[in-house]
Amino acid sequence: MRFIRFNGQGGNEIVSVDEGPDPVPDAHGILVAARYAGVNPADVLQRNGGYPVPVDAPQDIPGLEVAGEVVAVGSRVRKWAVGDRVMGIVSGGGLADRVLADEHHVWQTPAHLNPIEAAALPEAVLTAFDALNRARVGLGDVVVVRGVNGGVGIAACHLIRELGAQAIGVGRAESALKQVAELGFTVCLAAEAGRAVASLGNATAVIDLVGGEAVAEDLSFLRVGGRIVVVSTAGGLTAQVPLNLLMAKRADVMGTVLRGRSNAEKALLVDDLERRLSASIGDRVSVPVDHVFKAEEVTTAFDRLGESGKFGKVLLDFGA
Repeated sequence: MRFIRFNGQGGNEIVSVDEGPDPVPDAHGILVAARYAGVNPADVLQRNGGYPVPVDAPQDIPGLEVAGEVVAVGSRVRKWAVGDRVMGIVSGGGLADRVLADEHHVWQTPAHLNPIEAAALPEAVLTAFDALNRARVGLGDVVVVRGVNGGVGIAACHLIRELGAQAIGVGRAESALKQVAELGFTVCLAAEAGRAVASLGNATAVIDLVGGEAVAEDLSFLRVGGRIVVVSTAGGLTAQVPLNLLMAKRADVMGTVLRGRSNAEKALLVDDLERRLSASIGDRVSVPVDHVFKAEEVTTAFDRLGESGKFGKVLLDFGA
């Protein structure tokens, strides 16, 4: 197998592309052959030493998702067989061309999706779905998606529409917002968000993919009884929230993360996604690809994640 290795913690100087023997699945595991791998901000956080790795995951191989073909199954696996195409989440080891996954943490890849389209979906869709569940989004809701131009933000907008609600995408890069608007979603620059949200009677929920001091402004967007779900700390680790407004709005402020959850919790989330929205994934719910880098260009891919104007997912190509 070929894989990305973190040789300690630090910057891009600790990143390498290595080769080694293919891993072997345990009793409930599967081995997936994947040409393309999704790169996520969490991978950069892990490189920097800011995202602890679960003890049962590869400690030096980053990557939180996989999409590809099953090439080996554990002795007690009943859900999948060699040759099946799957996509899903992993606790680590996803930036590789052979990835171990729990049989209950993946779902079937729609037949019409090509490998690049499939690789862009799993982490973005499941993260967005989890956040919308936490926010109790349903029919008729108005939902602000802050940091809309990344993979999770775009997936969230699609899922919001599938749930019968209205999405308002907020971002800072005008060029990326224009591309989101071309997908059929309402968007606005961060500086204009307050006025735009107020014109709709304020929001029932905010999915915040930025964090930091933006959370205080999220509160001003809400209707009484509204909900905020924080999914990222890219904008900072702390926020000063006006408690009088929090109380007056009777608002809920929540956070969420996937990686540190138990295997059982992840399995339940994947099962819920399959049951409720599997027919939409890859069809009405899709994620555009910002750029595909060769595996050897992984450090450039990491740098791209932090650049303004990114639209959709960044992928690595492990092909020859």
